[in-house]
Amino acid sequence: MRASISEVEFGTLDDGSVIKKFLLRNSHGTEASFLNLGASWIGFKRQRDSQSLVLGCDDAQTFAHQHAFLGSTVGRWANRIGHGQAQLNGERIQVEVNLPPHHLHGGSHGFSFKLWESRIELADDATPTLTFSHFSPDGEGGFPGNLKTTVKITLTDDDTVRFEYHASTDAPTLLNLTNHAYFNLDGETSGSLRDHEFKLASHQYLEADDDALPTGRVLNSSGTVLDFANWTDVLTKLTPLCDEQLIRAGGIDHCFCYPDDQQLKILAQARHTGSNTQLTCRSTLPGMQFYTGNFLGGTPKSDDTRFATHGAFCFEPGYWPDSPNHEHFPDCTISPEKDFSAIIEYSFDSME
Repeated sequence: MRASISEVEFGTLDDGSVIKKFLLRNSHGTEASFLNLGASWIGFKRQRDSQSLVLGCDDAQTFAHQHAFLGSTVGRWANRIGHGQAQLNGERIQVEVNLPPHHLHGGSHGFSFKLWESRIELADDATPTLTFSHFSPDGEGGFPGNLKTTVKITLTDDDTVRFEYHASTDAPTLLNLTNHAYFNLDGETSGSLRDHEFKLASHQYLEADDDALPTGRVLNSSGTVLDFANWTDVLTKLTPLCDEQLIRAGGIDHCFCYPDDQQLKILAQARHTGSNTQLTCRSTLPGMQFYTGNFLGGTPKSDDTRFATHGAFCFEPGYWPDSPNHEHFPDCTISPEKDFSAIIEYSFDSME
């Protein structure tokens, strides 16, 4: 079997704009699917899988009107900025407040809702490569600076999906990009995280208030409900929800902290004991939001199929939430002299 990459029309938006779907296939028959709407990852299936391990929608209109950020490239700012306000070079900026009283995931016109430019190629006749690009004008959503962003996506023969991010600006600005794919290693419509175990390469997480906004405190997870130092069945945390932190969030929705060293490293792993499938997430970024689909319930896959609460999980590498408002958090500013670069990888394999 030969690796390949293809492009088809998936549907249209209400204004007639075309949504394109891209299918990347490696030499083993593994397929990864993406849309130019939100530069979104909407499918992943190996030959051994009965259905996709990444959640997506069956048609363009359903996808365009869902609110779960399924698989999207989130920007300009992933996660929260408190009250939509931040200090930048000694001046206070105000960005859109779209989840009152805070800013979330780039606002109501963020990257997740944009049609990205696309280019496909088969690198070295073996590695299907998809590159998305987008221009965000100065002032969009309240963020300063004209911003050019590219996301280069490759599917390797060892079943790794790799995202390489690059962005440049003509003025100092804030930037935090992530991938918001939802995973269920038992299949996207299984409706539960039953038999899912998790292991995180971090012992620190951010304390958050009732609005899921960081308080500024970095806490040790050892011995707490958020301790994933060893393989842990996630349902022991979610059923029932007993811990105050999880009750507030409806499950796990916490940022775990890693060294800000720009080195590609393992952040987290998940495995499904029933299918013998393991997922490893690596990144150069200093944080990762671990989210158990607490608000996924009711999100449509099609006219007659809905995803369930806690029916999938997300590993969202990025900068820490509300970083601009905490001097001891990793620096998330870029400038004409300082571009943004980051890597996120998701590797699928059999359990060790």
